[in-house]
Amino acid sequence: MIKVFFENLFNRYLGKPYNYISFLVVVIDSTINNFPKGIKAVERVTLKQIYFTGIEAVKITLQIGFFMGIVVITQITSFIKGLGGINLVGKIITIAIVREIFPLLIAVIMIARSGTAITSELALMKINNEIKTLRILNIDPLYYLIFARILGFVISITVVTVIGTATAILSGSLTIYLIQKISVSDFFEYFFINLNIFDVTLFLLKCFFFGIVISTICSFYGLSVGKSPTEIPQVSTKAVMSSFFYVFLINVILDFMVLIWQ
Repeated sequence: MIKVFFENLFNRYLGKPYNYISFLVVVIDSTINNFPKGIKAVERVTLKQIYFTGIEAVKITLQIGFFMGIVVITQITSFIKGLGGINLVGKIITIAIVREIFPLLIAVIMIARSGTAITSELALMKINNEIKTLRILNIDPLYYLIFARILGFVISITVVTVIGTATAILSGSLTIYLIQKISVSDFFEYFFINLNIFDVTLFLLKCFFFGIVISTICSFYGLSVGKSPTEIPQVSTKAVMSSFFYVFLINVILDFMVLIWQ
């Protein structure tokens, strides 16, 4: 009775993360065992993933970054004067844009845009027996398909987040100049004074973990499909919802660690 209770408890609360982590470990093990065999093929898949996830997302990222910088600066302008003026701008921008808004915002965009594509593509490949064909040809699909997608996804989300964050900061500097007549040089001076290696490290950690989590979960659900094409929307939905949950969970955990550290 007690054993069944704990098994149900584990399956309900820890079963999914355990499956995701186990899947990632198997992918890493497969990569270690196969590397550098077929590295050119893996490189091609990785570059295609970078193109779709990263390069094609630059335009929308620039647009979102531009408007997000304006929104953030507009919201904080009302109380800048009474709370220290320009001295607080750098700190607020660091916390709001660099630490919080953009890593999370880009992760959400990547889930909706690229995560669903990964899940659907892998699910369709499995239904069409392409995964089985790779195994028959002695090609490990975990190395050739999954590792390449995870690597390309992590690189893409990091680069895209950097581009979006830089755009938001630039548009914010122009906005605060128009509203408060604070020069762009003063804005960047106080921004870089408040930006430290800790903020940059947290920013990169979020990009890295978000990329790993999203690509792993979406790949996991893509390969979990059965034989019917009608299952593709179902596994795509599960991948999206699980990715959202664990991205926000990791964000909370990292922010909580920041509070403890500070």
